[in-house]
Amino acid sequence: MQQDRIRWNQKYTDETHPINPSRIVQDFYNLAPKGRVLDIAAGNGRNALFLAKNGFYVDAVDISDMGFNRVSKHHINLNLICADLDNFDIPKDRYSLIVNCRFLERRLFPFMQEGLVSGGLLIFETYLEPLGKKIEEPSRRKHLLKKNELLHAFLPLQILFYRETRESDEKGSEYIASLVGMKNG
Repeated sequence: MQQDRIRWNQKYTDETHPINPSRIVQDFYNLAPKGRVLDIAAGNGRNALFLAKNGFYVDAVDISDMGFNRVSKHHINLNLICADLDNFDIPKDRYSLIVNCRFLERRLFPFMQEGLVSGGLLIFETYLEPLGKKIEEPSRRKHLLKKNELLHAFLPLQILFYRETRESDEKGSEYIASLVGMKNG
């Protein structure tokens, strides 16, 4: 855990990171009932701060304490939790919204579903294996979803939105899987 924290703290010190909330969060957060949010791998808090400003109480979890420097004192509804998500437990029936952007820990999939209250919303977006390209490096491959993997992992939810696409920006292009699902019953 300590090595991961050091590595991520260095990234937040040396690199610039987006400060605007993720597009998928902006597009779908309003479908969630007001209440408590879990922002998994919150990074610099861009989604957490946006959600707090929109009336949610946010538990923002990340291994890097440096990432939180930008938002640490910006809103009373923010609860910043510096924790290793390899060992983090999501309480059952606690969150009206769970956000997971640009992070993949498959162990958390069932706990995300259990952590939602009835009518709660999951917004999940992360990297996808490039179509038609085999990733040889095992450590990189474990951080990439396979085609339709995200969809199949969350089929118990009512799927409101799903896509797999290629996104391009000034840094290049990457394949992304996006899902929005609601817990029924």
